[in-house]
Amino acid sequence: MKTVKDYIRTIPDFPHKGILFRDVTTLFADPRG
Repeated sequence: MKTVKDYIRTIPDFPHKGILFRDVTTLFADPRG
């Protein structure tokens, strides 16, 4: 079983170095999310 955290993509150094961007669109893209 996946958790919500498994569906959220992390993009390092975006938009600036040292920032971790959390992309929640991947959560909405999967109906099971």
